Parts: sequence; structure tokens; C-alpha cells
Amino acid sequence: MTTTKIDLPRIVNRAEWLEERKRFLTKEKALTRARDELNAQRRRLSMVEVTEPYVFHGVHGRLRLVDLFEGRQQLMVYHFMWRFDGGKPLDVGCPSCSGFAENISPGHLGHLHRCSTTLSFISRAPIEKITPFKARMGWNIPWYSSADSRFNHDYHVTIDASVAPVEYNYRTPEEHQKAGTAYYLDGRQPFDLHGLSCFLRDGERVFHTYSSYGRGTESTGGSYYFLDLTALGRQEEWEEPKGRSLGLGAPAGSDRIKYPDETRETGGSDGAHPAPSAGGGAGGAGCCH
Repeated sequence: MTTTKIDLPRIVNRAEWLEERKRFLTKEKALTRARDELNAQRRRLSMVEVTEPYVFHGVHGRLRLVDLFEGRQQLMVYHFMWRFDGGKPLDVGCPSCSGFAENISPGHLGHLHRCSTTLSFISRAPIEKITPFKARMGWNIPWYSSADSRFNHDYHVTIDASVAPVEYNYRTPEEHQKAGTAYYLDGRQPFDLHGLSCFLRDGERVFHTYSSYGRGTESTGGSYYFLDLTALGRQEEWEEPKGRSLGLGAPAGSDRIKYPDETRETGGSDGAHPAPSAGGGAGGAGCCH
């Protein structure tokens, strides 16, 4: 149990809480309707045919983009950042991307498959680096290498001005500077950033329908959206109101973020146990003897 002093929500009676909650429910319903409309507008977006003959490598060999659909109608690609040192790939991917991946359960994949949609990861590292890291994490998601193609550069998740114009989240370096988001492009090139891209297949033809970057990838949910419903939130310093953070959260890219296998809880729980009674027993009156 933490002893950090935080600014807790104000205490009211049940009737006052209920009135406040109902007023907030009106805003939540408005957000739900706005999200539905936004999703409808996204589905109405046009698409672009992908004609570049990208080459990928998986555990079963050399692949085309259309092969990654695995026969399904749609493909979602999470652009998984890899870690490099002096231009050479290390043995590990990005810890923040790993946190994203850890939130994807077999149930998510099964539901996507029933909707004729494949989810996969793509990284710039060689497949020989990706495969052992994936095994270490224990993930059952298809993961491919784009090391021998322009795929990462064309979808603006590898920043390298010598290969493609620098752009991230549909902004140029100058636009990022004006928006106060130039930190995205800080670093020695080439380097990777994360994103999520969607593709649609019509026979052998592949079309790019959508890409999202930065915090846009949060829209898939995961533990962030669970924490957003709580009084203390994500435990990150940027959140309002101030004074709620226990200092337990860490923003993407933080050195405090560990790989899932370093923090993953082992073993389940069969539930909480009652506190010992004053007399030292495990139960109170009415307990079986």
C-alpha cells in the first residue's frame, strides 16, 4: 500500500454524487455518439492502391504484402519500433511498443479473425532478431521484417531523410515545430516511430485505407482505457487534475518502462482473503469451526 499523499476526489453524499454522475453521463453519451459518427466518417474515407512490390520476411520465408492477409479481407499492421545502436539492430524491440503488444489477447485475435481481419506486427529489424524476441515475450501474433523494402519509409515510421521526405503523423518538421511536437523527430537518423495502418484486399489487389500515429494508436483501447475510467487515471504527470498521480505511470518512451516479461505477474489469484480478526483468526462470527 502506498503512503504517497495525493489530492483525492472530494467527498459528498450519495444523492449529490448521483446528480453529478448523471450530468457527466450526458457528456459520455455525447462522446459515444460523436465517436460513432467519427468511425462512420473513417469508413467513408477513400483508399489508395498499393502498387509497390514490398518484400517481407517471416518465419516461413519471403512474402508479399497480400500474403500477410492470410486469406482474410483486411490487414491491420502495427508498426513496431525496433532498437538500433549505430545503425545495427539490437536483440530487443521498443519497450513501449512491447507494452502495447502485451495488451493484445487471444480473444482479440479470434474476434478479428471472425471479422476477416488479420493483425500483424512489422519491424525494420531482420527476422532473425524478431523471432527470438517474440519467443521471449510469448506472443502469438504474426511478426514480419521489412528490412529489405521501403515499407517503413513509405509509411513514415522510419525517419531517414536520405531515403524519404521526413514526415510523421501527417506533419512535416516545420509543422511539428509550430505545433510544439518537434520532439517526435528528435534523434539521430535513421530511427523508428510507431503507428497503425489498415489495408483492404480485393483479390490480389491491396489498398491502403487508414494510418494513425502517435497517441492515435490509443484508440484500440487496452489498459490505458481501463485506467481512464478511474479516479487516479494513468498516473502520468500531464493529466488533470494535478495532484492525483502516485508516480506509478510512465509515458511512452520513458526509461522506466520495462519489457512485459520483466514485470508480468506470474500465477493467478483465486481472490482476496478476509483480514485476520483481532483475535488472530481468519474469520469472524458465523465462521465454521
